[in-house]
Formats: sequence, C-alpha cells, structure tokens
Amino acid sequence: MNRFIELFRVWRRRFLVFLIVLGPGLITAVTNNDAGGVATYTVAASMYGVASRFLLVPEVLLLAISQDIGARIAIVTKKGLGDLIRERFGVRTAVFLFGLYFIANQGVVLQNISGLKTSYQIFNLPWEILLTATCLILIAVVVRFSYRSLQNIFLFLIFFYLSYVFVAFITKPDWNLAFRDAFIWPQQVKLDLTYWFTRIAVLGTTITAWGQFFIHSYTADKKLSEEHIRYERAEIYAGSLVTTFFSFMMIIAVSETLFKNHIVAQDGYSAALALRPLAGELTQALFAVGLFGASLLGLTIIPLATAYVFAELFGYEGGLDTDFKRGRLFYSFFITQIVVALLIALFPAVRLFKLTLYVDFLNGAMLPVIFYFLIKFAENKDMMGRYVVRGFSRFFLRASAVFITAAVVVSFIGRIFKII
Repeated sequence: MNRFIELFRVWRRRFLVFLIVLGPGLITAVTNNDAGGVATYTVAASMYGVASRFLLVPEVLLLAISQDIGARIAIVTKKGLGDLIRERFGVRTAVFLFGLYFIANQGVVLQNISGLKTSYQIFNLPWEILLTATCLILIAVVVRFSYRSLQNIFLFLIFFYLSYVFVAFITKPDWNLAFRDAFIWPQQVKLDLTYWFTRIAVLGTTITAWGQFFIHSYTADKKLSEEHIRYERAEIYAGSLVTTFFSFMMIIAVSETLFKNHIVAQDGYSAALALRPLAGELTQALFAVGLFGASLLGLTIIPLATAYVFAELFGYEGGLDTDFKRGRLFYSFFITQIVVALLIALFPAVRLFKLTLYVDFLNGAMLPVIFYFLIKFAENKDMMGRYVVRGFSRFFLRASAVFITAAVVVSFIGRIFKII
C-alpha cells in the first residue's frame, strides 16, 4: 500500500510539472494548422488527395525534433533564437533574415485574416463589421491580458479543430487507402515536379519558420528551468502528434469530397462552397467553424511571433508580460501587422487565400536556413553544456535540411522554367 501511495505521489508530481510546462509545444504545433495551413492542406488535398501528406512519419518527427531542440536552446540560454542570431552572427545577418521572415509572416497574417473573413462569409454574416470588431478585440486582449491568461485562451481555441475530426468521419473515408497513401506509397497520383512543389508548401505550413522562432521566444517568456527540459520535450512531442492528427483529418475530409469528385479548390472559400452539395450543410458549417478557430489562433500567434523576432533581433524589450509602455515597439509591431492585413482584407474582391501555396513554399524554403542556426547553437558545447544535441536528433535535422534544400531547388527551377 505504501509503495502504491509513493508511486501515486511521483506520478502526480510529474503530471503537475507537465501542466506547468504545458503551452509552448502544443500551441506552436497546433497553430501551424492556422487558416493558411487549412487553405494549403485544402488546395493540396483537392489536387492529390491523402498523397499530399506522403512521408507523414518523417514530417511529424522533424516537427517534434526541431521544436524540441529549439525549446532546449531557449531553456538553457534563457534567450530567443533572434537574440542568439544577432549576438553570434551580427546585425547584418539579423536584418537580412528578418526581411525574409517578415515577408513570409505577413503573407501568413494575410492568409489568416482572409480565413476569418471567409468563415463569416460562409455563414452570410456582415463580415466587414465583424472582421473589424474581431481585430480590435484581439489587439485589446493581447495588450491587456497577462501571459498566463493569453495561454489559456490559446489552449481553448485548439478545441475548434475538433470540427475537422467530425467532418472527416462524416465523409466515411476508405481508411486503408488513406493510410497507404500517407504512410507507405501514394496509389492514385503521379509524384511529378508539380507534386513536390505542393508537398514543400504543405511542409512549410506544417513546420513553419515562424514556429521555430516562436517556440524559442515563448519558452523563454515562460521562464522554464533546465529541470523542465524532459517535461517540455514530452509536451512538444504530444503537440506534434495532436497537430498532425488534426491536419490528417482535414486532408481526409477534402480527399473524400473534392479530390474524389475531381474538384480542385483555389482557396478555403471555394472549398467550403463545394463541400455543401457534396457532403451537406453540416459539413460546410463544421468546416467554417474550424476555419474560424484556426484563423483566430493564427491571427494572434503569427504577428506575435514576428514581434518577438523584431524585438530580439534588434535588441528591444518585449514579451507578453511586458506592459505596453515598456514594450511599445513590440506591441506596435504586433498591431501594425494586423491593421495592414485588415485594411487589405476589407476590399470585397480580395481573396488572399490564392497566395497560399506560394507563401507556404517560401516558409518551407526557409527551413534549411533556420535549421542551420539550430544546428550551430544546439551543437555548441560552450553554450549548451551537458544539454548539447547528439545522436539521432543531430543526424536527422542535418539530413532533413539537405533533403528539403534539394526538393526546394528542383521544384523552384521547375516552376521558373514552367516545367511544372
């Protein structure tokens, strides 16, 4: 009996510590399935079905390993990735990298505000008023609320993704074929250069450049200590599995409706409209609900990620527990991104989802650059001490960077010369 009580106490302590570290890994991973992610998954699945997630196992492993390394660096150094790049590689490198990062992220912010606009349009609501009000409320919440309160809101928004699970099961998929296409080898599509361009875009929305920076900054903001590293790793791996599950359900739903009926979606709005005659009003409504939650989460997290990097790369104070007066540049940068996106989205004819594959391809193309910095910092014994990265994680991250670079170069050349 005493042994049972002691065992219970040990596991209770571990669970409580897990709750303490809960947040960075789960929020970052799931936000990769933001409105831009929904659009990219939808367009890709309408073109290639479940085969658009071929190599799913290496992909989820890369997501977990790269974010685990990022969180470990942040916990040991107490700094974000932007801080470390500026300190170790200089201001010029920081400015160049931020330029690429800002372009990619602003494209993602535009995707998310377009997703929010789309979700209101699907329900025939006065989207101009609601979109403006939502953005203003979102800005006020981020500026006024504490780190802990905002994290609870982020975690709550994850429940919106359950709607995609319901949509997937409503479509009654062929699970055997789906698993074969994702885990073994695609049965129904040709893996040409067009396919690999699309697949890099899917990778770029699953493992984002902003996500690598955000998990560093968010973990550092959470002020975790080295004793939390193994618990944070568990949270990151759990988050990677959760986000992969949601995105896989999304792919299943689109594959069983649009792909099977040879309907290629151009964006999230056209996909939602096409779902109604194929799978009914409930499916369309659930798709819109999921899109709303994904857009709201993405419209908060991605501008925050850019603001974090801006503050870190150029040495300004900023963080979710910093008041507006001390962190005015941090918050101003966050607000500016949303306001610019809102002004563009208020034009009725603008459908920013059409950018989706190109924006996420750019995100995918940036990954080898981000991985280079992760490798340099994670393998630095002076910086990491006994937490230096070794073994399989080190090899896998290097090999992934090489593979992604090759795929990006080949598919990009194909795009330039109109081979694809």
